[in-house]
Amino acid sequence: MTHVQTASTTFVRDRAGFALLSVMVAVVLLATGVMAIGAANTVRIRTQTQSTSRSAALNVARSYLENVRGRDAWSIAAESPTRVNAEGLPDASGAFTRELLVTVERTNLLRLEVVVTGPGTAAPIRLMTNAYRGGTMSPIL
Repeated sequence: MTHVQTASTTFVRDRAGFALLSVMVAVVLLATGVMAIGAANTVRIRTQTQSTSRSAALNVARSYLENVRGRDAWSIAAESPTRVNAEGLPDASGAFTRELLVTVERTNLLRLEVVVTGPGTAAPIRLMTNAYRGGTMSPIL
């Protein structure tokens, strides 16, 4: 307690509580902190979802590329985009689209590219490899 004395009377002021202004400042700071945490959580969830989707698309591309590499190199041909599920199996309502691009580099050499797109993938997943058809390669001119 604080005693204030004037010429004729003594007043007693009680300073035990918080001022309204102090409470308002505390509420504003708390609200700002809670909003920042909420915004950071939203960004974290979006990033995690995109990462999960890209990982699934990469798995689809890897497994299909290995499947294609196991084929007879003389029978490999380009394939149009096909809807597939997360396991890489053809599915009309699948979340991903898979495509096989084949480029003949030389008579006995193919360049294979698997392209997979899906939800949450800003850019398509592209995996490339070469397939040698056997025999002798023509010399580089």
